[in-house]
Amino acid sequence: MRDKPTPRHDLPARRLTETRKVTTRDGHTVHLSVGFDPHEDGRPREVFYSAGFKSGSALEFQIQDSCVLISLLLQHGFRPEQISKSLARVELPDGGLSYASTTGLIADELVSSTR
Repeated sequence: MRDKPTPRHDLPARRLTETRKVTTRDGHTVHLSVGFDPHEDGRPREVFYSAGFKSGSALEFQIQDSCVLISLLLQHGFRPEQISKSLARVELPDGGLSYASTTGLIADELVSSTR
């Protein structure tokens, strides 16, 4: 028997959205739009890819799909911290850890928006 998914948190048609410029480890600039829940101050509930990769490229489609999947998780009650900690990490030269993919970049950006 399957567990029922948590209900989707529907967002109002008008809500605060903020577009951000983020940089990947290899120097690409990506623009993401983050939509916030008007009833929970500062809680991101959706993320959209705005620009940064060549139109029609595999990287553009990959980041768009990542945004859709992360948005679905957010709207079903997951917090950015839960998503981010579940994704792959790579060790940095200084001994710290960082995201391993563009999906991790998006999740990390959402974590930074809730601080």
